[in-house]
Amino acid sequence: MSTFRAVVRFSLVATLLIAVPSASPRAQDAEPEAPATSDAPAKAKPRPKPKPPAPKPAAKPAAVTPAAAHATWPTGASTVSESYGDWTMTCTRPSEKVTCIVAQSQGDSQTGRRKFGVELQVPNDGRSEGIVLMPFGLSIEAGVTFKLDEQNLGKGAPYSLCMSDGCLVPISFPTLALDGMRNAKKLFVTGQKSSGSEPATITVPLEGFPQALDRAVALSG
Repeated sequence: MSTFRAVVRFSLVATLLIAVPSASPRAQDAEPEAPATSDAPAKAKPRPKPKPPAPKPAAKPAAVTPAAAHATWPTGASTVSESYGDWTMTCTRPSEKVTCIVAQSQGDSQTGRRKFGVELQVPNDGRSEGIVLMPFGLSIEAGVTFKLDEQNLGKGAPYSLCMSDGCLVPISFPTLALDGMRNAKKLFVTGQKSSGSEPATITVPLEGFPQALDRAVALSG
């Protein structure tokens, strides 16, 4: 069975939470004072003039990927859709407000039926809202779990409702999870088969995800 990729559009609900550890500041060391001398009185020497502080080096600009560097809209266009590896990026601008998503879909190219999809909006207030479309035949009560390569991602998420293509799982990833997706090779989404205890895992390749996300962020302004 081969797969095809398309943009999946759903309503978004936040559910998945991941804790972000905080870093503690480092203390600064105080410089010791010079020791005093007990020599005979002598003619005081003039104090040397303090040297002017060395100029601070200019800050280096943050690295920008080529996809994000050219954040321009085609003249007269209200929608921009681009592909990056296994992911698509779509931005719409029906008015002054821009909405951008990154998405991946998998299904049967012969029948054109979609069996799986994942969609994420650009981060807002430190989180990215999204939705996962899971195929039929899975236990609704068990929900789904996520893993980046060999590392678990959060505590899982429950289903919200089912539609003609499958059942929906709302997700909400913090920027820490998105950073993990930038560096990982694969995202694994696992559900529980309704016929028994055997798990059903869907592999989501992450090639092109960083470029698609950077481009979506740039176009969203």
